[in-house]
Amino acid sequence: MKLNLRFLFVFLFVSVFSITFLSSSSFAQKKQVPQTTRLLFVLDASGSMNSTWEGDTRINIARQILSDMIDSIANVPYVEVAVRVYGHQYNFKQKNCQDSKLEVPFGSRNNDQVRTMLDGLQPKGTTPIAYSLEQATKDFPNDGKDTRNVIVMITDGIEACDGDPCAISRGLQEKGVFLKPFIVGMGIEPKYAKGFDCMGRFFNAKTSRQFKGFLQEVVKQTLGKTTVTVELLDENRQPKEANVHMAFVDQVTKKARYNIVHFRDKGGKTDELDIDAIPTYDLIVYTTPAIVQKNVEIIGGRHNVIKVMTPQGKLNIQQKGSLDYSTGHSAIIQQRGKTKILVNQQVNEPHNYLIGNYRVEVLTRPTTVFENVRINQGRTTSLKVATPAVVTILNKLSGYGSIYVVKPNGSEEWVMNLPEKGIPRTNFALQPGRYRFVFRSSEANDSSYSKSTFFNLSEGGTYTLDILRL
Repeated sequence: MKLNLRFLFVFLFVSVFSITFLSSSSFAQKKQVPQTTRLLFVLDASGSMNSTWEGDTRINIARQILSDMIDSIANVPYVEVAVRVYGHQYNFKQKNCQDSKLEVPFGSRNNDQVRTMLDGLQPKGTTPIAYSLEQATKDFPNDGKDTRNVIVMITDGIEACDGDPCAISRGLQEKGVFLKPFIVGMGIEPKYAKGFDCMGRFFNAKTSRQFKGFLQEVVKQTLGKTTVTVELLDENRQPKEANVHMAFVDQVTKKARYNIVHFRDKGGKTDELDIDAIPTYDLIVYTTPAIVQKNVEIIGGRHNVIKVMTPQGKLNIQQKGSLDYSTGHSAIIQQRGKTKILVNQQVNEPHNYLIGNYRVEVLTRPTTVFENVRINQGRTTSLKVATPAVVTILNKLSGYGSIYVVKPNGSEEWVMNLPEKGIPRTNFALQPGRYRFVFRSSEANDSSYSKSTFFNLSEGGTYTLDILRL
């Protein structure tokens, strides 16, 4: 019977261990499901698309190239395509500024449906770009999926309905409805082209061949694998710095889309990051002080290298006996000549700074100030602060006491007040030096009863002051 029980125990242990191991192994090896990309093409079918361009009409060129493009991505996994058209339902003379319709809703492998729709398209109306962008918010299904919503607009003209496409586009990006749109122009006059830059990433084709190339580039940037290497350079412009926190902040939403710690392997190689190329970013490198590199545009479908100058050195504020201070002991660090406080650095804990000159105010009693501290590349600058003395105040009276430091020129500067309620024994730390102590009992009738005494403190020493003996 004992043998059977032992066998049963071993069997159960092995079974549970095997299940746990396999489960954890499966979890560790499980790959994240790729994020679905929803690609909405917004096509201009206003009357001007009937005009001739390189021996054919603009609409025929757009129809053929767009159809071929959607055919080419029909079998790409995790991609859904839709097409909205504007300017195709009402005659131009009617100037219907709500002439916009989702002709093909989102779906996978719906390229035949798109081609059929495009073949029957007849341009005739006006150009309600802003309205079409607003309506596009209804085109993306609200099904709870984690998706990248992307708009590609194809147009040969500017807004014709007094709308503000730039404000609409920015507002919808801020709300996270879609990412920064792509706008592909078909021979738009240069004087109008600048009006599209504020909407998104603008390409203006001068020829049909260039138009095809731009569409291919947009799809590549949208669906291609994009990697980024951030090289943190020292003062010799060599990629030596590492282990610094960084954030890629969406310039429109102001939210950090990627918050990471920079990595460099033992061989000095920086790792590659998978970054969504569509938004424009502000890259924040959290050195002290932080570096902000604005308008970082990442080209999709390829490897990008971003170089940032981050030469650093260390500052170490050394003080024996710093724990004699009852509260957290730190130093205020500022760049020389600037008022902004960068950090409260703890004493005896080194911290990295960009190379340069700094003002260091150590929060001793009284404060210890270093006005021009140089931080050099790859080196540690050490500041030594004198060991404090410990002062003991014996007091059975309630009253008003204060301590002043006496400077070498004889002037005095306030350092601290004692608690008004008499505490029999109070201990605190003060830096070495000469001090004056002033006290008046709360029972005294006037200020003439104030008493004072001088005392000297040595480094690491002690001093006891009995108020009743003043």
